[in-house]
Amino acid sequence: MPDVVFVGTGDAFGSGGRRHSAILLRDAGRTLLLDCGPTTLQGLRDLGIDPGEIDAIAISHFHGDHAAGLPFLLLDRQFQDGKRASLEVLGPPGIEARMHELTRAYGYDGALSDRAFELRWSEFEAGRDCTTQGFTLHPFPAHHQPDTRPHMLRVGAGARSLFFTGDTGWHPEFPDRVGDVDLLIAECVLMQPGFEYHLNHERLLAERKLFRAARIVLTHLGAPVLSNLDLVQFDTAYDGLALEF
Repeated sequence: MPDVVFVGTGDAFGSGGRRHSAILLRDAGRTLLLDCGPTTLQGLRDLGIDPGEIDAIAISHFHGDHAAGLPFLLLDRQFQDGKRASLEVLGPPGIEARMHELTRAYGYDGALSDRAFELRWSEFEAGRDCTTQGFTLHPFPAHHQPDTRPHMLRVGAGARSLFFTGDTGWHPEFPDRVGDVDLLIAECVLMQPGFEYHLNHERLLAERKLFRAARIVLTHLGAPVLSNLDLVQFDTAYDGLALEF
């Protein structure tokens, strides 16, 4: 069965000392990383996971706590990883240009200009399947700041499937787009409504009957949720949580 490792489960502020968004999905000897926040490389090392095992990375949107760790993973593959295996990075339209801007801003563009490994870029097209390393990804638009080009992702791994919300607020199409997956990984920054571009526990609980997912696990937990975990009526992830689905 596929397995998932939650490398980072915190919000943009690192609430509760948690790392930024990063989720590792393994199946049939292949590894896909969903999101790559700034603390991802450190998180992988803390968990004893070789960053070189990652075959592909899918970025849900361009907020820094979901994407800004990618230059460090590229540097690691260039200078620390003896295998220097090929890597595919998938993301919203403009993913390659955005990441080049980021590596230039970090001062790493020169170090990565003559890469010792193959790097491929692929753009999501909402509503259309794409495949990478044996995984099938189906991107959907998310309800989040539009300039970040936000997407939710349904991921197929063999006969199993999961749905990753990235960052999104509630929208009427959300439960149907999740569908009957084996695992829904949903962000939950807030306990009550307060910001339209993030999910909250109150709304998820009220709409729970609409979801057909076999299991729901909350991640991207903000301070209001972490302060009230005893009131949360869903499974919650923590940094380093590993599970099969």
